Amino acid sequence: MKKYIDIICPVSGQKADENTARTAAIYTVLITTTALFLNSYLMMLVLAADFAIRAFSSGSASPLKLLAGQTAEILNINNRKVVDAAPKKFAALLGMTFSLLAGLFIILHLPVAAGVIASMLILCAFLEGVFGYCLGCIVYSLITASSGRTL
Repeated sequence: MKKYIDIICPVSGQKADENTARTAAIYTVLITTTALFLNSYLMMLVLAADFAIRAFSSGSASPLKLLAGQTAEILNINNRKVVDAAPKKFAALLGMTFSLLAGLFIILHLPVAAGVIASMLILCAFLEGVFGYCLGCIVYSLITASSGRTL
């Protein structure tokens, strides 16, 4: 599957730092888990806003991306691995959607639905943060391969 993804990417001129993305994913796991534990729709909506900043702009104004970059620097993770930004932006769009839905379900007092959606976000972020396996990037590559164009 990895070779298939590499063939499809890169698809945009923008680049992203893989280490910063992975560190931001770990923060996403922590924030989402805390939001579920505290039943905090506000935390989920703030997370959704951060994902929106990363999905619809360069991400330079994203507090989570800034924190992740500083954390990677403090931990001396300085072997920057530059990857194509388009799949990461698509993954951020999925993260925004999951966060919004989880927040909405918390507001509507539907804890099971909120838990299921938040768990999907936690799983995706965990895979990205710990193993560097971006499910959103895989989905993006499959969509662009089948449609023959970029999103």
